[in-house]
Amino acid sequence: MFLTLTAGCHGPQFNATPTTSENQSLGEALQLTRGFEKAGEAYFSHDMQWLIFQATPRGQQHYQMYIAAVKYAGGNIAGLATPVRISPGNSRNTCGFFSTDGNSVIFASTANKEDPTEIASGYQRQGRDYRWSYPAGMEIYRADAWQGALSGAEPGKIVDLAKHPITDNQAYDAEGSFSPDGKWIVFTSNRNGDLDLYAMHADGSKVVQLTHSPGYDGGPFFSPDGKRIVYRSDRNRNDLLQVYVSDVVRDSAGEITALTNERQLTRDAKVNWGPFFHPDGSHIIYASSGENHSNYDLWLMRVDGTRKTRITFKAGADVLPVFSPDGKYLVWASRRSEDQSTQVMIARFKFPRGS
Repeated sequence: MFLTLTAGCHGPQFNATPTTSENQSLGEALQLTRGFEKAGEAYFSHDMQWLIFQATPRGQQHYQMYIAAVKYAGGNIAGLATPVRISPGNSRNTCGFFSTDGNSVIFASTANKEDPTEIASGYQRQGRDYRWSYPAGMEIYRADAWQGALSGAEPGKIVDLAKHPITDNQAYDAEGSFSPDGKWIVFTSNRNGDLDLYAMHADGSKVVQLTHSPGYDGGPFFSPDGKRIVYRSDRNRNDLLQVYVSDVVRDSAGEITALTNERQLTRDAKVNWGPFFHPDGSHIIYASSGENHSNYDLWLMRVDGTRKTRITFKAGADVLPVFSPDGKYLVWASRRSEDQSTQVMIARFKFPRGS
């Protein structure tokens, strides 16, 4: 199905009452990860008792996948327990996510297919360009009943959960996330020669291609009601990224068949990436580069692309924002850490005025 492209341009583009500082939307900021070269892309379990994230161990090059229990004090998030690594050696890993019922986790890994000659993963700056690498051995793995495996973990030992791939080919399959009902996974793949969005059943069956336009489409997430998908795309192939949202098409049996009514929500000379829905389904948060690509800040906007409101104001990169399932917290990756490395941060969130 061909997609209809419309601009998100109804009403004012920016918030009529713009923010001037972080305390208008964020409070009680806390650094969650330490001891890694870098860490980021963190997601909560639905019950908010666990966090899955990727991190590079000291002295290593590639991201590994970790799960950590969330610590509470007085009803507030106070930190993380010691993270448990769930990815095997000699692999690069990314994009972990929990199913809504908490029984399953997925993540992408080159386990058993690692090619050391491929460039390091991650969205990277090359001169004034920004690029991902797409390892051909990257598959999506699913682990069920993972809590039992972690409960018996010895301190400092790896609990290898990359045992059951639900994709298996010589293409890049990654950037996956579950639907709210846990029946579907949306992800990015170049299995047909271009980087497009796909959906599949949670067991890896019934794969359907969702986007067909040339260029990179990636980082898809369902809306809380499962009726839309938000993602990033470089349709102009200019090393920039823009934020898009589309409606999910289902047949009479409830099978996902396509996307329709695609809307471009950002349209500028910036890198706009990592969009994620707020639990209210009406707002999206994302990271956007400065005019000279030297800084990233987080922005909130309505799902129609209006009332864009700046959330972070610190120098350096603030990226990969994610709301907690109850909407009370914002988790993101930032270089505002104690040693200026990129680490996972968390803060209380409130909607700024006019958003």
